Amino acid sequence: MKLIPNNSRLDMGIAAGKAVENKILEMLEEKTGLRIIFAAAPSQIEMLDYLRESKLIPWKKITAFHMDEYIGLNGASPALFANFLKRHLFDHVPFHQVHLINGLEDPNRECARYSRLLAEAPIDIVCMGIGENGHIAFNDPPVADFNDPVPVKKVKLETACRQQQVNDDCFDTLADVPEYALTLTIPALIQAGYISCVVPGAAKKEAVYNTLLGPVNHRCPASIIKTLDHCDLFLDRDSYPTPAGDLAYPDNFVSNNCISGSLCLINHHDNTWGSMVELKNHPPAENEYFGPGLADLQINGISGIDFNHPDLTPEAVFKATSYLLSQGVTTYLPTLITNSPETIEKLLKTLVRACEKYPLVDQCIEGIHLEGPFISPSPGAKGAHDEQYIQNPSWNLIKTFQKISGNRIRLVTMAPESEGGMEFIRKCVDAGIKVAIGHSSADSRTVSAAVAAGASLSTHLGNGIPLELPRHPNLLWDQLAADGLYTSIIADGFHVPDNFLKVVFELKGRKAFLVSDATNFAGMPSGEYDAHIGNKVVLSKTGRLSVKNEDGLLAGAGKNLLENVQYLVKSKLKPLSSAWAMASSIPLEYLNGELDPSHRGDWVRFELLGKVIRILQVYKNSKLVYDVAEETDIVEK
Repeated sequence: MKLIPNNSRLDMGIAAGKAVENKILEMLEEKTGLRIIFAAAPSQIEMLDYLRESKLIPWKKITAFHMDEYIGLNGASPALFANFLKRHLFDHVPFHQVHLINGLEDPNRECARYSRLLAEAPIDIVCMGIGENGHIAFNDPPVADFNDPVPVKKVKLETACRQQQVNDDCFDTLADVPEYALTLTIPALIQAGYISCVVPGAAKKEAVYNTLLGPVNHRCPASIIKTLDHCDLFLDRDSYPTPAGDLAYPDNFVSNNCISGSLCLINHHDNTWGSMVELKNHPPAENEYFGPGLADLQINGISGIDFNHPDLTPEAVFKATSYLLSQGVTTYLPTLITNSPETIEKLLKTLVRACEKYPLVDQCIEGIHLEGPFISPSPGAKGAHDEQYIQNPSWNLIKTFQKISGNRIRLVTMAPESEGGMEFIRKCVDAGIKVAIGHSSADSRTVSAAVAAGASLSTHLGNGIPLELPRHPNLLWDQLAADGLYTSIIADGFHVPDNFLKVVFELKGRKAFLVSDATNFAGMPSGEYDAHIGNKVVLSKTGRLSVKNEDGLLAGAGKNLLENVQYLVKSKLKPLSSAWAMASSIPLEYLNGELDPSHRGDWVRFELLGKVIRILQVYKNSKLVYDVAEETDIVEK
């Protein structure tokens, strides 16, 4: 939801009127007609005045409804909502049709009739307000239902609601206000394509406060609108809920969306991420940002825990998950590299036990990435993988692995030029397993055939390829030019040079994303370590991981995904918005087809201090799982 404050009631009405006018014109570019629901209340007068005078709106293409009506009120009464709308709009412009609620008809029959009219086609726009008791339409707190099964119903009006009608000079005394009414229900209203909510006046300040800063519940029915991304809330100076525009209360904070750039009010109650409201004309939040949780689709280990060590335990996986959450990574694919089938099976079983024992681990592990053993044995292409365990693709072996994993294998990196490679790709894709080209020496024809068979990703492009390539064609150009391939890349400053990163970003655009390919040494202090495969490695203060006494030969990645994001920002290769998307929304878009992963409830709140990203809070499934202020380990609940 967008919050749009204005200096005066008139400015508010004009701003809302323009927004509705623009939305009408925008929608009519794709539709031949629109259906709009209008509220009848003094709060709407300035907006209705603007719409009535509009020279742009083609009213003959619009069918109008109104959202509530008193039961039993004389048809000539000026307080009748139908008459209010006639005075201010319906009798002044040539609508295609106007459907009014008849409060003198039998309530059950009228609810059924109006429900049928509403059901004839979707509602495009709703113009509404918020009552002093937080109601929308006549959905007062005692009768409001966010999951109401009917679109129209009879309700008994709360005393506070009836008193508002007196306060608005619609009736002389409380006794004059009818006790019952017909109203459109909350689901019927919020399912519209666009909602304009106009709320002026000091009498509405408390209701607006509860809407914006309180929990989403029936005690304030309007609170539901802050969960909607298609609603604009227009306020004037008097209805704005806090002095000096300060919305950062203890259970809320104002922060910048690091991807969209918009300033938002975030509600979080009881350590739960609730909703966000986009703010307009509000003082910016200095250096504080939030964004979707990071997603690492290729990670071999972290902070001393090696996902490929035969002695891996469920407790170690939980510890690794906790560390990753503290670094903003809310989703990851533990990556198993080339090894013996027996060792891979053992590791798969450990990962399964970790998911079964720790619900938080199960939530964070989106699946498992097999990087091998079906890769090229040629020097350069095989990288650090153990050649003795490399083999041709085997569908039977994958089926065995998948059964052991509980169908958790989501991605396989392989060399398509291997014997049986194309058939293997097709079978994986048919089984819902994504296939990436990596650690390969494939020629142009093979790359094209692999993409046609269903391969969809280049694994850490620029690494795991022969040291020398033909001028053209070659494996890099072939994969960069393949429109069907996403590209994962390690942007740690060591694995590929900056000029190569620029080429990948330019050519692949939204099909390029970051992976850490981190080893267990990432997140550890700089120094010399023993690798479990038998050699010594050196982790520098800059995060470079190399084999000791091998002239700086890389021994894997020593930076996590957050550090990759930070490198792009620090090196000015990408702005924060793009770098964060490449480590969060884009990999999830590749893995799950999610164009907007925000519904997951995975959020990271952080500071950008100069060029250093400092994680403040991390939410998984909307629950707070890391808070730097607490300085405590994550505890499984």
